[in-house]
Amino acid sequence: MTVSGGFAGVNKEVVLRGDGTVRTADRGESAVRRTTAAQFTKLRTLLGDPALDDVPSFTMNMGAADLFQYTLRFDGRTVMTDRSTEEPALDRLIDALEKWLPQN
Repeated sequence: MTVSGGFAGVNKEVVLRGDGTVRTADRGESAVRRTTAAQFTKLRTLLGDPALDDVPSFTMNMGAADLFQYTLRFDGRTVMTDRSTEEPALDRLIDALEKWLPQN
């Protein structure tokens, strides 16, 4: 997942790897951390939610300014959203992945 935009020009990334590690990047700085078994299972469960199949590939409010843009790549798909449209399965996944992003 990549998070970009907003007033401050954010550009952060989090990548969940199959071995249970999470790679994060923010402003050229990167880090790799390991999930616990429970954290990895939760993330994999969220990624496997069948409701994600019904999420549109693009849900952005083109008239809104300064919203964060989220680009997620999973299961051979790319989904872009600014979270202006309620998508519960996608929102749960974003919320879980955001916890891994570097905090500034």
